[in-house]
Amino acid sequence: MLCASSIVVSLTLAGTPGWAAPEEGQAATPNPIFLTGPNEGRPDTIAMTYLRANAGTHGVHASDLGDLAVASSYTSRHNGVTHVNLSQRYRQLEVFGATATVNVARDGSVVFVGATLVSGLSAGTSATESVDAVKAVRAAAKALKLPAPRSPKVLSRAAGPAKRTVVSGSGTSDQPIPAKLGWQPGEDGLRLAWQVVIDDSTDSHLWNATIDAQSGALLAVEDWTTHDEVADLSSTLGQHVAGRSQVSGGAGSPNPVQDGSSYQVFGLPTESPNDGPRTLVTNPADGTASPHGWHDTDGAPGAEFTMTQGVNVHAYQDQDNNNTADLGSSPDGGAGLTFNFPLDLGEHAQNYRDAATANLFYWNNIVHDVTHRYGFDEASGNFQANNYGRGGVSGDYVRAEAADGGGTNNANFSTPAVDGDLTPRMQMYLWPGNQFGAQNQVVVDGAGSFDASWSRFTPAPTVAGRSGRFVYGGTGCATGTYPESRPATDWIAVLDGGTAACSYLVRAQVAESLGAVAVVIAHNAAGTAPVLTGSMAGAPVTIPAVAVTQADGATIKTAVADGTATGTLRKHPNHPGIRDGDLDAGVVIHEYVHGISNRLTGGPTINCLTGDERMGEGWSDYFAITMLMDPRFDSAEGRRGMGPYVLFQDDRSGNGIRPRPYSRNMDIQPFTYDSIKTGGWLNGTSLAMPHGVGHGWASVLWDMTWDLIDRHGYNPNIYDAWNTGGNNLAMQLVMDGLKFQGCGPGFVTGRNAIIAADAALTGGANACTLWASFARRGLGYSAVQGTTNRDDNTEAFDTHPTCRGDFTGRAAQPALNTVDAGDAIPMRFDLGTNRGLDILASNSPYSRLVDCDTLKTVNPDGGVTPRPTPVAAQTPGDAQLAVNANGQYLYPWKTDPAWAGTCREFVLTLDNGFQHRAYFRFIA
Repeated sequence: MLCASSIVVSLTLAGTPGWAAPEEGQAATPNPIFLTGPNEGRPDTIAMTYLRANAGTHGVHASDLGDLAVASSYTSRHNGVTHVNLSQRYRQLEVFGATATVNVARDGSVVFVGATLVSGLSAGTSATESVDAVKAVRAAAKALKLPAPRSPKVLSRAAGPAKRTVVSGSGTSDQPIPAKLGWQPGEDGLRLAWQVVIDDSTDSHLWNATIDAQSGALLAVEDWTTHDEVADLSSTLGQHVAGRSQVSGGAGSPNPVQDGSSYQVFGLPTESPNDGPRTLVTNPADGTASPHGWHDTDGAPGAEFTMTQGVNVHAYQDQDNNNTADLGSSPDGGAGLTFNFPLDLGEHAQNYRDAATANLFYWNNIVHDVTHRYGFDEASGNFQANNYGRGGVSGDYVRAEAADGGGTNNANFSTPAVDGDLTPRMQMYLWPGNQFGAQNQVVVDGAGSFDASWSRFTPAPTVAGRSGRFVYGGTGCATGTYPESRPATDWIAVLDGGTAACSYLVRAQVAESLGAVAVVIAHNAAGTAPVLTGSMAGAPVTIPAVAVTQADGATIKTAVADGTATGTLRKHPNHPGIRDGDLDAGVVIHEYVHGISNRLTGGPTINCLTGDERMGEGWSDYFAITMLMDPRFDSAEGRRGMGPYVLFQDDRSGNGIRPRPYSRNMDIQPFTYDSIKTGGWLNGTSLAMPHGVGHGWASVLWDMTWDLIDRHGYNPNIYDAWNTGGNNLAMQLVMDGLKFQGCGPGFVTGRNAIIAADAALTGGANACTLWASFARRGLGYSAVQGTTNRDDNTEAFDTHPTCRGDFTGRAAQPALNTVDAGDAIPMRFDLGTNRGLDILASNSPYSRLVDCDTLKTVNPDGGVTPRPTPVAAQTPGDAQLAVNANGQYLYPWKTDPAWAGTCREFVLTLDNGFQHRAYFRFIA
């Protein structure tokens, strides 16, 4: 049985950071925050020894850990911590999903452990192998209802118990299929099984299928493609927020590569056209992360590519959804690497494809370079064609597919589990704005105007449109279907629908060859007009094509039957224009970070973000909105939406694609930990998995970031070191937390990993600030995760005991102080020295309603969200915080007469996160 566990870190306020080596001649001082003191030996050995000595803590016996293997091990440069990822094995074969991440400081101290291990390995083991790798691939394809492999061949086979094999894709997979033997844990014990990874050739999925090696049955399946499903966005499509548009300044690499490259893009930190116009960004490649520039692959002087391809990413269009680049779809910047392509946002997105693709290339590289500085580097398994000898495995640049034809209103990222094994893929989609009605319009003079759909494989109709005589050409599959009396130029083809006779692509090619300026397809069935699709492998069609409904098509064909009718095909005047997700940096960053969170969690040999408390969507949102933070648009208490541009919202304050915008103001963003429960969200609804649940995690991290900014200041340059601003520090801690937490994390494990990361980086200098941030959202010291099921957690709003003190003259927690409602209550605390009056954290002090019997923050009328939110404390008159020469402070708290018969907790937070707390019962 699989057991998930994590270590709760015991924190104090003092310690030695993990990166601080002892002075010469001095012994290392144990850090009281770590799990152990200094140890001698290799990190791998220390990790195994510690895990075996503490097997019970992780729900297993020492005998279950007799065969541990190092799956990966690497050291983070900035903090000196080595992340040892161990695989649990039985009879020299991996137990699938059974891992432990042991984080070892430079002095050998064990900092933190996250683990998902299996107990009782020998019970009920089935070890018969009747199915080989090729048969396993066939069985997986059949079980997943994929095309049967056509003559699959073994491309390679390694020696060893796992029999690692690579099988040809054979029409089932777009990439070769790796397979390996191991154990699949289940209720009845271990079963020998094959794990095969199939890059679905029919849809946007990267399947990890586990096939019983004896029966060929499908035992387990995971989709390693992370989707932003359209169904999750239905409630937000079409929402509008009145907005503003300003030009944002940017910050760039302090070590740029002088390769002469330039990109006309929405440059950092401009998220989208909502924030301002494009700017010309020159030499943006970071010399630390991309030492030879973005267009290099061999490490020698000079670019290998002048198009949107290089060491970190290949950006291209895939409008026909075949997972390969459309012909000529990687814009070329020429020898000067000048990527400046026309863009008219008043038109549909298909008319500025090159500009959008260049923007996609730019942002993929920006995310690569920035996150490299925060530790997503070669050794930790980042995505690069060439690792330049700096560790890890190369050959896994990102394939970034612009305007992908696989869907609309969406985006996804496929993350192979093993560094360098397969190339990850990002798919960015168009957002057609169906909520505004038809995208295009056919105007037939004297007959009327008709709504029309759009085409993926042709340019879009423009605002000005294409005008001329209408000519009915039957099926339009060949030149002979057209009348000989058609005009030589300036005519629009009207053709029958359906693809039985020939494809829409062929119809458009024939019409263009005859001189038509546009094509109108009359749908051949009832219902909405189709979006026209076609192959992009050949020479592109340069005239627009659209479709109309069957009824409108019949009307149009009747009106143009005599060959004299004229009119126009144009962009619909009531439609704002199809939008392209490639122009929304927030969406691009979000998708890329799915690859980061999958790759760092558990190390670069496994994908293991499992369970209902899945925070992947949260990390992706978090890095997007934090990397793009701009004080001209963003504030702690304001509204910050995710992806507002693609939803046609006017600025960042829209909800975007999430249930609520992000804000430290809990009236705007009411999430607390128990909100993840079934029926625990607003009005008894449930947050969707994984997007809604993940947005809750991002809410917590957003608060934490602003709390750290309050303490350490804001740095507009995210390329700078972690100790230059609160936002830089927050991103560093979140990145480190991914490396620390191990497989199958939940919210409490994620919290612990971030706090442990601060212990390793700063010696715990920010521990109390972090605890205060987490506690406010229900992830306090006493919070219980249970498993990673969404319904067995318990929230708590308390801070760590070492971060809490009592008030002078008031009963210490958990005792209740009884006072008259409406009175001014003097709240005294002693700091031992006069630190001045500017000592309080933002939103401090506050009080919160609690149950008088349990002292828990619960809703009096039932339900979970919103919990009673913190109420800012008031003072009588103009009274202020006061202090005497000895450091004895007084805050006069004015209570509310309406509180009679209730109980509240009063919380005063200092600027270092330390809190003074007391409970009160109010009487009339």
